[in-house]
Amino acid sequence: MMEIHENLYFEHLGVAGALAVSVFVLFGLLLRLRETPQPRMHIWAMIAFFLVNICDGLNSFAYSDTFDGPATLYQWNNVIIPGFMVALYFYVRALTSAAPKLKRADIIHLLPFVVGFLCLSPSLILPGDVRQDLAIGTVSDRHRAFIDIGETAFWIVWVIILVVYGTICIRRLILHKRNIRDVFSDLEGKTLRWLDGLVATILIIALIVIIDEIGQMLGYRSLRDGVWSLLFDVTLPVSFGIFALRADPPLPEWTGAVLQEAPPAERDQAASRYARSGLTEIDLDRYAARLEKRMADRQLWRDHNLNLRGLAAEVAIPPIHLSEVLNTKIGKPFYDYVNQCRIRDACELLIHTNDTIIEISETVGFNAKSTFNTSFKKVTDQTPSQWRATHKP
Repeated sequence: MMEIHENLYFEHLGVAGALAVSVFVLFGLLLRLRETPQPRMHIWAMIAFFLVNICDGLNSFAYSDTFDGPATLYQWNNVIIPGFMVALYFYVRALTSAAPKLKRADIIHLLPFVVGFLCLSPSLILPGDVRQDLAIGTVSDRHRAFIDIGETAFWIVWVIILVVYGTICIRRLILHKRNIRDVFSDLEGKTLRWLDGLVATILIIALIVIIDEIGQMLGYRSLRDGVWSLLFDVTLPVSFGIFALRADPPLPEWTGAVLQEAPPAERDQAASRYARSGLTEIDLDRYAARLEKRMADRQLWRDHNLNLRGLAAEVAIPPIHLSEVLNTKIGKPFYDYVNQCRIRDACELLIHTNDTIIEISETVGFNAKSTFNTSFKKVTDQTPSQWRATHKP
């Protein structure tokens, strides 16, 4: 008996903590909404995410052993559970797009809610008091069977939603990591590695819930008992709340003309990306020669904040054409091309000057010594110190 009371205590404490964090984050997001210019899809997506989480927490309180919520709303909260993954998808999409906005085709994302409602409809069409305790209501055995089938189907659909939306989010994040190499020479703060962890966190948490629910239906003890219930309920809003209040889309709007939101398999075919550019082979050769000359004459790679747009302005060609020159003629994305120039410059400085490695890394355009060391070894198969010891007269 004491163990049951202890489990209820931790369960209620976890739900209360999750609600408190979610409400705090929600107010923070509403304040950010007023201060942030367009586009703001990432903020709206997280507002939706935390509203679903708040509703889920209130539902857990209202229909627990301690409280007695309105019978009319019993089980209706389950219909909005797919909102966790739908909101997460729009959040990832907003952070990996140059100009995120809703499209007419996005109406398809209402489908998980519709399917969820249809699965639960055998139960939801019953009066609230009957739905809350089927033993009291006059429900036929056939109707009970439909209810059981519908609830089982709902959780199967939820697993499918997790897999589908989780795969889409991971795919977009992988594509984003390739996209940013086409437009930036410094990837600090733009890789969204923290978002990888958040996507993994919500997928793991959701799968634990599914396994736990199935286990309880089969008569096993809940995995979320005691202090584990507290940790489980608080982890999700805390982990997402920290980054939801700080995250900003790393892709400026001008990159939309250069980057494609296409599957990686299609992006590997560089020719298909620039099929409509109108550049001939002669144009590509001329632009490539101009690029090499301007880079060498002005040492443009030494600009720490150099990006594709800035380099295109220096070379006096549109960014999309410069992107085509780099990917089709030179055969390197922007990031790799600029960093190769920086490493060549660093090699010369290591031999002909007595500057420290940190000074040289800053001179050639790197913002962090760790990035410089990693890039240097990737190009030369040696560390800067080894290179200097080997080549310096």
